[in-house]
Amino acid sequence: MEVKLYLREAIGLIVKTMPFIWIRLGTYALLGLGVAVYLAVAGGVAWLLGQALSLLGVIVFLIALGGAWMLVQWAQRYFFYLLQAAHIAVMTEYIVYGEAPKGSQVQYGRQQVQQRFRDTSVMFAADEIIDGIVKGINRSFAQLTQILPIPNLDNLNAIVERVSKFATTYIDEAILSRAYQYREQNVWAVAQDGVILYAQAWKPVLANAVALTVINYLEMAVVLVILGIPAIILGALIPIAAIRTLLGVFVIVGVWMFKLAVSDAYAMAATLLAYHRSTEGMEPNPEWQERLTGISEQFRNLCDRAANAVSGQEKAESEPRNQTDY
Repeated sequence: MEVKLYLREAIGLIVKTMPFIWIRLGTYALLGLGVAVYLAVAGGVAWLLGQALSLLGVIVFLIALGGAWMLVQWAQRYFFYLLQAAHIAVMTEYIVYGEAPKGSQVQYGRQQVQQRFRDTSVMFAADEIIDGIVKGINRSFAQLTQILPIPNLDNLNAIVERVSKFATTYIDEAILSRAYQYREQNVWAVAQDGVILYAQAWKPVLANAVALTVINYLEMAVVLVILGIPAIILGALIPIAAIRTLLGVFVIVGVWMFKLAVSDAYAMAATLLAYHRSTEGMEPNPEWQERLTGISEQFRNLCDRAANAVSGQEKAESEPRNQTDY
């Protein structure tokens, strides 16, 4: 299967869904400002404590860093994850049907998420299971020498395996995007078929995800230089240690927020394109289902959930309704 990178088409997809990018930029800018101020204050407290006992200052600052990390992770899980899901729903509409949803993109995306995933805990659980299965598929079948037919690359397989672990966050979201494509209520069945299709067409999808992960961090390096040069110049003009530290904090947090706001969205767009283009017209192969069932306990769990969801839906439809249902 031909490996194609969808870098240019992903840019077009981002441009078409700019309302989400503006929201991401604005909210991540606010989050970044809050984190930067928090770290600046915590750094000042740590510096004061460090004057009395240097080890205490280091410990306080490390605790503050952990707190900032937990804050961002909390925001990612309970706000930005849902925003990204809505963004994916709209991007899927463009990829599959080639048209913009009518009305507000943000409103449409939110409605699609609510209709497909009535309980956000279901979305989190499905995402976690798919993530584990995809990592297992990558370990079992995906080798760098299969993606790039270049000799003497065996020593780089371990590196690609590490990178592919980061890349799976884009792949599992692409698999779940099938729920928006088929307007499917049984997300477990969607996930089951989507995982099988990934196993059948993993090479171009993983190649895109790995390439985009690398590009993602290269973009961070570029943004670091862009933000870092003015900060260095300003620090040289104002030779005060506290100001230099504050500038450094703002630069690092700014780079981090840019990655989350823009780079991750771009990587997600390219991976969605690779997944849908590579699996277009394909049907889940029963042989691959048997193979995955044999090697992955998580996939067996996914199949059980899909079957139970179908049984539960059939049972609910067969039960007589009372008057309050009409």
